[in-house]
Amino acid sequence: HTGHCTRGLLLLSPWVDLMTKRPSIQCNAKYDFLCALPLESPLNPARTFYAPGCPLSPEMITEMAHPLVSPVYANFAEFPPTLIQAGEKEIIINKTSQLYKNIAAHNPNAKCGRYIYECYADMIHVFHQFLDLPDAQYVIAKAGEFIKAL
Repeated sequence: HTGHCTRGLLLLSPWVDLMTKRPSIQCNAKYDFLCALPLESPLNPARTFYAPGCPLSPEMITEMAHPLVSPVYANFAEFPPTLIQAGEKEIIINKTSQLYKNIAAHNPNAKCGRYIYECYADMIHVFHQFLDLPDAQYVIAKAGEFIKAL
């Protein structure tokens, strides 16, 4: 959208697709603390956050794939500068990396460094919160540098 006033975005392990069809769910479920229940389960986190207590229906599935709910499907033309930081062992890492690819694809003429994706080896969802980890301290410092540069 032209004329946006957002100076930039810092996305820490963003959950950008409430649908649960992604390869990283199976391969990273043993590492990440996020729940990897199928969408059909009433205890699936996407369902409990989006529509608690509601039965799964075709309408709900359609809504959950809408760009306002699952922004990985959005149009990112003229998107503000963005730093995405995520952990390699997240169950949602596939869609996080897809988000970055979509932002970059919608902005082919953006200057270098406007869109940054950092994926940290062996890290889980929102590893930033574990301040005793050297990687957490490092990425928080990098996030601060990004914000200050906006």
